[in-house]
Amino acid sequence: MKAELIAVGTEILTGQITNTNAQFLSEKLAELGIDVYFHTAVGDNENRLLSVLDQSSKRSDLVILCGGLGPTEDDLTKQTLAKFLGKELIFDEEASKKLDSFFATRPKHTRTPNNERQAQIVEGAVPLQNLTGLAVGGIITVEGVTYVVLPGPPSELKPMVNQELIPALTENHTTLYSRVLRFFGVGESQLVTIIKDLMVNQTDPTIAPYAKVGEVTLRLSTKASSQEEADRKLDVLEEQNRSTKTLDG
Repeated sequence: MKAELIAVGTEILTGQITNTNAQFLSEKLAELGIDVYFHTAVGDNENRLLSVLDQSSKRSDLVILCGGLGPTEDDLTKQTLAKFLGKELIFDEEASKKLDSFFATRPKHTRTPNNERQAQIVEGAVPLQNLTGLAVGGIITVEGVTYVVLPGPPSELKPMVNQELIPALTENHTTLYSRVLRFFGVGESQLVTIIKDLMVNQTDPTIAPYAKVGEVTLRLSTKASSQEEADRKLDVLEEQNRSTKTLDG
């Protein structure tokens, strides 16, 4: 599965905030065995977001949009995704009840009409409930591409990912397992030369070298449905690495 992350927000492009969500999501998706191919950032502009969605739908299987779910006019992620998919926005009952509960103890004038949009989801989407905020997320698959909308604030995004999105993505899905081999007394370039035959055209499992102070590591990774299956595949690759002849024979 090829995934793409789209951060929506002009404040990212102007450098006002750092897109820490991209790192968090990439790490979580890697743990699930989902390959992230692209990171994109786009401002709060409908036409530019439509253009990005058009491109993403042609090259990715999973498109995750972060940000732009709030109550203001420049929060247009769900509206733009609905337009792109040719669908309407509808109200999620649970999210609407949460709005009612939130404003029940507050003065009536604080519940302005634009707050209601936080309870909307794209028609046909499965809601992803917001455990720490008001804006509901969602997940929908159209023509083989799965689209996910998540809130921008990390304090809302992370709980939604951990407790709502990951269970949805892990159903009937493989997980990424890794093992690290450590080498001393050899440089990265030399080690890569020694094992080049193993690295050429690798698919699964994969080998990734990393140079550290005083050592070089190889991270062996594979996608599997269980730890036992992963161990069998990684055992074979580890033995192949250990049995490879050195440059001096």
